[in-house]
Amino acid sequence: MPATQPTAAVPVVPLPPAAHHARLTSPTRLAALHATGLLDGTANPVLDRLARLTARLLGVPVALVSLVDDRGQHFPGMAGLTGWAGEGRGTPLSHSFCQHVVATDRMLLVENAAEHPLVMENLAFKELGVIAYAGVPLRTAEGETLGALCAIDVAPARWTPEQVATLEDLATAAMAEIELRATTQALLAAQTQLQAAHERLKAQAVRDGLTGLLNRRGFAEAARQQVAMAERAGVPFVVAALDLDGFKQINDTFGHDVGDEALVEMAVLLKETCRASDLVARLGGDEFVLLLTNTDASQVDAMRDRLATALAFHNADGLRDYVLATSVGFAAWTPGEPTSLPVLLKAADQAMYADKRARRAGGRDGEAGCDADVREAA
Repeated sequence: MPATQPTAAVPVVPLPPAAHHARLTSPTRLAALHATGLLDGTANPVLDRLARLTARLLGVPVALVSLVDDRGQHFPGMAGLTGWAGEGRGTPLSHSFCQHVVATDRMLLVENAAEHPLVMENLAFKELGVIAYAGVPLRTAEGETLGALCAIDVAPARWTPEQVATLEDLATAAMAEIELRATTQALLAAQTQLQAAHERLKAQAVRDGLTGLLNRRGFAEAARQQVAMAERAGVPFVVAALDLDGFKQINDTFGHDVGDEALVEMAVLLKETCRASDLVARLGGDEFVLLLTNTDASQVDAMRDRLATALAFHNADGLRDYVLATSVGFAAWTPGEPTSLPVLLKAADQAMYADKRARRAGGRDGEAGCDADVREAA
């Protein structure tokens, strides 16, 4: 490439290997580099356009916007590069002149790589045919050098002051796009974090903090949806009200921490006994409620037996000084005689207390079991 006003290449003194490595692996520099979101091997249209403009204005076959990390260089902006390096939009450091721009934080002008001691052994010269190279730093406002905007020729060249000035102006434009991209990435990350925090708060609003089950509000919202679906589909469901027998005695004897453990154990047992489509909630204290979807009154005995079996199995391990036992009442909703959810809950609650009275009268209060009355909502 002819040059109208030849200038000598800017001398760059190579750094000792340890210092070179330290510059490339600087945590703050790498953090700023990754914050751009431009290391994934995809093209950035603005940087591609600037690379094409660089090649055209400087009269070179190849121009690159090169971002250099601790393993290689990435080309989010590229013009004229072919072969494996172009297809992958990057190379390892073994094929990088731009690493020296980053390590020294200085412009690098190479007129003939075969005669330049800094790069004559670099594989970009030996394998990729890079002969002449002009690279200027891509530097953030905070002073971190992320890479280089470079012009490349496949024949020896002398770089003029006008070409260098043009390259520096284009590097400023490229850096503006890179920092805009980094700002956009930061805003997107903040938005994602805010959304995640919102989802956590939303979940906390409908979940019991101790057991992770639906709380009263969460159950009311989910149950309304289930009732609406049951009405549309014409399928029955059953509501069950439960409490933990002997819970006050557990608290008084062993302390509230153990009482909390008993509540968590009960919650786990109910989740494991119910189906994924069923709703399981803790309304407060030792009160639990279930909504058993696509279930009618004829299936209540089977549910009662599953729960009794689960309780017996849980208590059989003998690891605790107490046993889990529950009183339970059921209320069934049928499409032919639909009943509101509050009425169902009241009926199930009344059935639960009837079950508790029967257990006490029979001397079974606090035993592992869940004998229950089935009470149709009226």
